[in-house]
Amino acid sequence: MTSLFFVDTNSKVKKLKNDGTYPVQNRSGLSLVKRGNSKYFVGNIRFPFNRSGKQISVPLGTFEKEITVEDAIDRWHEIKKWSKKNNKSPKLFEVEEKVSDKTFKEIAEEYMETVYKNKVKEKVFADRQNKLNQMLRYIGEDKLIADLEIEKGGRLFIKKMLQTVFHNAPVQLTRCRQLVSWIFNYAEEETYIRPNQNPVLKKFQWETGNKRVVSKKTFADTITSKSWGLLPEFLQSVNENACNASIITDLATKAHLLMCIRTGVISCLEWDWYDEENDMWTIPAQTSGLKRKKGDEENHHLIPSTPEINKLMKKVKEISGWQKYCFYSLGGKNVEHLGEETINDHFRNLGWKERQSAHQWRSVITTGANEHSNFDYEIIDRQLGRMGHLNGTRGHYDRSTLLDKRREFMQWWSKTLVKQGLIL
Repeated sequence: MTSLFFVDTNSKVKKLKNDGTYPVQNRSGLSLVKRGNSKYFVGNIRFPFNRSGKQISVPLGTFEKEITVEDAIDRWHEIKKWSKKNNKSPKLFEVEEKVSDKTFKEIAEEYMETVYKNKVKEKVFADRQNKLNQMLRYIGEDKLIADLEIEKGGRLFIKKMLQTVFHNAPVQLTRCRQLVSWIFNYAEEETYIRPNQNPVLKKFQWETGNKRVVSKKTFADTITSKSWGLLPEFLQSVNENACNASIITDLATKAHLLMCIRTGVISCLEWDWYDEENDMWTIPAQTSGLKRKKGDEENHHLIPSTPEINKLMKKVKEISGWQKYCFYSLGGKNVEHLGEETINDHFRNLGWKERQSAHQWRSVITTGANEHSNFDYEIIDRQLGRMGHLNGTRGHYDRSTLLDKRREFMQWWSKTLVKQGLIL
């Protein structure tokens, strides 16, 4: 009877010439696999430990580079002992061992620096890092990420944390839940938590059905083909500036109403972006208010100017024409231009908190133009800075700007606002 050959010493492993799978010990389930120049250890065991169990292979490491024969024997013995004692798959041994001293804070910081920072723009990263810091103050520095797995009550803990830290802020609740979910996804990929243990992979109830009920109609809801609804009333309040906002805030607000772009662009608008010869504002692709993807350096946004916009910007230039930004900062340290929330805050201060936000102004433009003009929806969509036309097959070929039609639209929109009561 031929005796079995066991590669139970380092020297025996080094002498192997033929590819194959070699047992390390008799009936231990531990083997060494040789494939070309690669030699690595694998443990094989049936789990669960009954007749219905299936053969499971557990990689233990590469010979010499990661582990020796002696280490592999000890490691495999430890894994089998742990698996039988806890009645858990041997594949979970590495996971539970790895997360034993890893905190949520450590994993979150690792994810932000190695993954998230490379995916988003600097401004978005700073905002999410700030929100993460707020969450970490609640979670604490010592909370193990393994203790937040879904089977250990992590979902309820995260839900309570979000509702405590970001109460009365449904948009922030959703954004932060997404960020936490990405952190747990990363933790699972890196085997810091067990598979399928992300506690916030599924949305919470506030994200799926229970939307905030608004007691008063927004501007867009009141616009019909026969009426501009609340628009004249709102423009009158802008003209009166009853809250005594600064001249810079007042002019920036009117620019936002006229230029059909997000407040993030208006707040950081630069004089160098204006092309007098073509009477055009060219907004660089990576301007935060455009919401272009990181790395998209080509899709600049064009805003054809109008006599009304030029009249307004002439007033602005008398105040800030000597500096880089059109709308300079009103006193914030190390901030050169107007804050992105200033215009939205001005809407609230004028008494329109429940009926109109700066972002909802985009709905006013879309609804008003569809009800009171003959411009195609795509013209309006392009001028608002949306990029839907670049999706799908069409996006590979369509590089048109539709600039002439957009200029006509901007001229119509400017005259419409003035006709409805805006004073420049």
